[in-house]
Amino acid sequence: MVANSKNIEEVDKKTETICCDGGQDSLGHPAVYYTFGDKKEIICGYCNKKYIKKEVNGK
Repeated sequence: MVANSKNIEEVDKKTETICCDGGQDSLGHPAVYYTFGDKKEIICGYCNKKYIKKEVNGK
C-alpha cells in the first residue's frame, strides 16, 4: 500500500492521545481514541490514517 499524504497527520511530540473520526463529517466512522504510550506512530483501525509524532531537532 502506498502512503497517501492526506492520510498522514503529524501531531505535536507532546501529544499523548488522539481522536480519529474519519474526517468526513457524517461520512466518517465512529470516533475512536488512541494513546501513543511509547509509540511514535498510530494507525487508525477504521480508516488507516497514520498519526506521527513530530520530531524536533532529532529528539
